[in-house]
Amino acid sequence: MPIKESVVGMQGDYDFTIALFGERLFDNRELTYVFNGKETNEIMRNMNRRMLENWLLSGSYMPLYDDKEPFYYYLARCVSVTLGNDNGIAKTPYTIKFDAYPFKIKIAEENSLKWDDYDITDYYQPHIFSISGSKIMKIMNIGSAGVAPKITLNAPMTIQKNNLVFNLSAGSYTVDDFRFEVGMNTFTVTGNGTIAFEWRKEVI
Repeated sequence: MPIKESVVGMQGDYDFTIALFGERLFDNRELTYVFNGKETNEIMRNMNRRMLENWLLSGSYMPLYDDKEPFYYYLARCVSVTLGNDNGIAKTPYTIKFDAYPFKIKIAEENSLKWDDYDITDYYQPHIFSISGSKIMKIMNIGSAGVAPKITLNAPMTIQKNNLVFNLSAGSYTVDDFRFEVGMNTFTVTGNGTIAFEWRKEVI
């Protein structure tokens, strides 16, 4: 949904859908699931509703898996559990609504070599590199959102991307300002050792 604001006396409106870093912004998405219970007794139906409420409404955002999206999960929290009327058909509808992060997240990390992780939309590319001196690197993000990868180094290295410079010691890091934006990402790594990038694709 576009994020827009109108100002009195101005033609048109301001569109804040595109962020300062060039990426389109989305509101959280609403997910609704309906399933039928077989309880004919109203007391049992209400008891089941309370059990669902106590189970689902007590948590915060957590992975939500949908069988229709076998490669991805949602990051969601339950916001309501509603018990409908069976209308005499002995199938009481339960409606469960979730508030979810706008993007679906790939369960497997990018470049997983397991066949069961393969998605026809995947883009395979190296993610572990040997560095000796300075090396220009290119990483493609075919998702719908920029992500901050986990960076693992076995020696101190410097990463330069656009006007940002990151001096990292050996270890594992996730640096919020170092992101793989949607599309091709070009950056330079300087040092001597091995560097690896791990991330999960996010799609609409």
